[in-house]
Amino acid sequence: MNTAYRVWDGRQMHYCDGVNLNLFIKGKEWTLYKDSVGLCPDMVASSLDGNSVLLNGTDQFQTHERLKRIYAGDVVHQEETAPGGLYGPEPFIGEVKMIDGSWCIVNEKKEECRPLFSETATNKVIGDVYQNHELLEGAECQK
Repeated sequence: MNTAYRVWDGRQMHYCDGVNLNLFIKGKEWTLYKDSVGLCPDMVASSLDGNSVLLNGTDQFQTHERLKRIYAGDVVHQEETAPGGLYGPEPFIGEVKMIDGSWCIVNEKKEECRPLFSETATNKVIGDVYQNHELLEGAECQK
């Protein structure tokens, strides 16, 4: 079962491995709490606050540098490593989304979608759509 998650609260990102963070889900509503010194935990974010987003972790990790899980909403730079690869030599940049049960990299400007998992390509997280939305603006179609 995939239990990796992170929460964007409108100002900062909170990761599931954060100290003293607890996520409670009931139906379609969720709340992220942080343990506090008092008896009641402090609410960090909620699906009802209008600003926060719960983002699931994928089962994939970036293939550059340190081991880093890839999450929904990440902006990923994918590059083919095999000569004559399936998608050609041009790097591909897009947002990670779940589409029909599969994790994909979506580039809306190119109107293209590729699988996140590839045996012949490397993935590098270069940011996320919440803190680095300008990265997708630069994902133009290369000709």
